[in-house]
Amino acid sequence: MWDRRGIESAPLDTEKSRPNHQISVTDQAFRGSAYTIGASLVTLTLGFLRSVLLARFLLPEHFGLVTLALFYIGLAAQLRSLGLDMALIHRQDADEVFRRTYFSLRLGLDLIAFGFLLALAPLLQRAYPHMPGLGAVLTVLVFTYLLANLSQVQETLIRKNLAFSQLAATDVMASVTMTIVAPLLAWRGWGVWALVAEQLSGIGIRFLLTWGPFRQWKPGLGWDRRIVRWFWEYGRPTWAASNLSYLLDRFDDFWIGTALGKVPLGLYSRAYEFAHYPRRVLANPLVTVFLPVFARLQDDRLRLSQAFFRSAYIILRSGFLVAGAFGLGMPEFIRYVIGDQWLPMLWTFRLMLIYTALDPILLLVGGMLLAVGRPQDVRNATVIQTIFFIPAVVLGARLWGINGVALAADGMLLLGAFWLYRPLRQVVDFSFSRLMGWPTVALAIAWGVGFLMEVFVKSTAMGILILKLGVFGWLFGVFLLMVERRDLMAGIRELKGAAWVQRQQEK
Repeated sequence: MWDRRGIESAPLDTEKSRPNHQISVTDQAFRGSAYTIGASLVTLTLGFLRSVLLARFLLPEHFGLVTLALFYIGLAAQLRSLGLDMALIHRQDADEVFRRTYFSLRLGLDLIAFGFLLALAPLLQRAYPHMPGLGAVLTVLVFTYLLANLSQVQETLIRKNLAFSQLAATDVMASVTMTIVAPLLAWRGWGVWALVAEQLSGIGIRFLLTWGPFRQWKPGLGWDRRIVRWFWEYGRPTWAASNLSYLLDRFDDFWIGTALGKVPLGLYSRAYEFAHYPRRVLANPLVTVFLPVFARLQDDRLRLSQAFFRSAYIILRSGFLVAGAFGLGMPEFIRYVIGDQWLPMLWTFRLMLIYTALDPILLLVGGMLLAVGRPQDVRNATVIQTIFFIPAVVLGARLWGINGVALAADGMLLLGAFWLYRPLRQVVDFSFSRLMGWPTVALAIAWGVGFLMEVFVKSTAMGILILKLGVFGWLFGVFLLMVERRDLMAGIRELKGAAWVQRQQEK
């Protein structure tokens, strides 16, 4: 449907024209998309409400301290990671011996990594004398994330089995619990411990559900040297890429907290948090759905290309729309929703617009390359990004503070997109201009006009907000409708065809 060369233009298959296992995978993908996108809308709404309430009740330094603690928690988790979860999804013949070896290897690595961090907690507290309470927060979070890693064992099997209704229910219940617990404790004056309780309450609910009613497998210990060797061979490039990716994702938090302090880190962490909402709207749930689908279609280039292009098409356009609207509405959002104490993060967020718009698609590309067994491509791109990002963060923070760090993040993401383009074309076929060209032009025009209105139009705060967002949404939508009408109509026809296939199966 999508590409003039015919790669994405194959008509929707009917039940009679393709094997039963392909119908099953497609049907489960559509159902999974509905479940996960629906759950994502709920958790996004609750998460946004929670972030707003916490920002009103707490101070930037509270967020800065917990953000730095979570950096070290995540670092310990990454250092013990060998891509075991992705390896389990990738392996299509995972029998009981394989699962027991996976569980034993994962549990042992968790205990070693978090035990080491627990021993280091007092030393880290002495290293950050300007952050009292860091050691205590780290200690509580170590035990919390040991529980989270046990939950991930069952969640990985849920994804592998395409049981997305259970995963969606888990996400919603965890989000509801966190949205009740954390703001209530923040309102009662718990300060930084309200943010710790946010983590503990959500992870606790996930553990109870995934090891209770949604349990996929009764775990047991086991060990097979051949399987361990296979995990090592699969995980070596994944391990390097995963750790480098973590540095890319969190080195900015570490450096700001270490070099600039907890208040700038708190401001930056909230800007970064809000910049990730476009990823959470559609990218995360779609990537969750399509990773096992990509793995199952890895030997069928045509269908893999179709699955990639369709998911990327949706992610890019929705991500650009949300990123642009949020960037324009941020001044009024800060002043009238979360409070003037957050005004210094305005241009930090706006400078992240490139990151906000493109981060979801790189998440999809990296996930697809891992799913089809090409972790070395992700590793190579991550190495190049790391070589650029670490000195760019140090220099940017020194010259322009947290705004300079935001620019470093933009540059790192553009470099990664450039580097992954060639390996992506070796796996799937698609038209880059049709995928990226018009939505980029639409975003630039619509956002530029909205910003000029903010600068030159005199109106009330609510009036200029409505005017900016209205003009932006109208320009963005109308422009894409004019230049992509054929693709949009084809997409509607395909959704109707997919519904027909599903009805035939239900009969």
